[in-house]
Amino acid sequence: MDPVSQFPLVFHDQQAVVDLDPQALATKLAQHFPLQDFAPRNPLLNPFRHRASTAVAGDLTLTCGYTSPIHGCIGDNPGVGAINICYQGESSYGVDGNTFQIHAEAPLYFNPGFSYTYASGHYNGLVLHVDLQRLQDTAAAIGGMGLSGRRFAPDLQRPQVLSTTEERQAKLLLTMRRAFALLDAPELQARGDLEVLQLDDLIYRILALALCPQLEQRGSGHGEGLSRELIFEELLEWIGANLQSPINLTQLEQRSGYSRRNLQLAFRQRFGCGPIQWVRRQRLGLARQHLLNPSPSDSVAGISSKLGFSNLSAFSRDFHNTYGIRPSEMLREGRRLHG
Repeated sequence: MDPVSQFPLVFHDQQAVVDLDPQALATKLAQHFPLQDFAPRNPLLNPFRHRASTAVAGDLTLTCGYTSPIHGCIGDNPGVGAINICYQGESSYGVDGNTFQIHAEAPLYFNPGFSYTYASGHYNGLVLHVDLQRLQDTAAAIGGMGLSGRRFAPDLQRPQVLSTTEERQAKLLLTMRRAFALLDAPELQARGDLEVLQLDDLIYRILALALCPQLEQRGSGHGEGLSRELIFEELLEWIGANLQSPINLTQLEQRSGYSRRNLQLAFRQRFGCGPIQWVRRQRLGLARQHLLNPSPSDSVAGISSKLGFSNLSAFSRDFHNTYGIRPSEMLREGRRLHG
């Protein structure tokens, strides 16, 4: 048995599924991405064996596994980037006549949705597919104030191999491996903490930093003529126009170009609270306006739901804590004032 097959998988090693039929596996894989060819290499010398586990992090599905030598072809997959990371063994990829190889010292291959061929020996690795638009938007958010995601398109529209011989890439690749290890923490999963950590956001950020070299010089000189004050005011206007929809920190980062830390700092300096707390205050203020100026069909439950409050009891409690009156009482007062 080849030594590579003895290494544990990145996560869920004990729950791994074993496939010994390459055609049955190809049929399953083709349901998830445009697989055009999949076959063992030298099956007489290397009986086919494939062992894999899958995990979910937010919008990302990650698969780690071992495979005996294989080759094949993946078709065009517009808007979707393929990330292949080698832990043991080696693999090569062909795109438009160019060859890209990954191994221990150059472990990550990125393909921006192009058709490619592949050939591997005994191989232990991880694969995931990313939304290229989200990756581009993430790069823009990291880049800072006023940057357009289009600036990073050239880096994210070409195949790349990342190497551990380059110090910055090596640190980012190590950080990403540590992030993957969190997927093998059942205590985090059981308590729901893994979802709160937004691991998919972290993975997107690491990939953006690693694949976009210009982000290394992001410390100065960007803004493209837009002041921080103007962009912050535009962000507040956008929040005001979207209070009836869910708003999270990732959206605020992408809209403004602020890092999460600077976003928190900007809101605390301006309003004395964090951005999500401020959004909640604005929703409560808008709810108060609706309650004081109700239509005949309005109800407390309907107004709270329309403004994005998913829990009526929590809305009533927060409203009372903020205004010293229950929303039902304010609704009655609104009906009295307006006949």
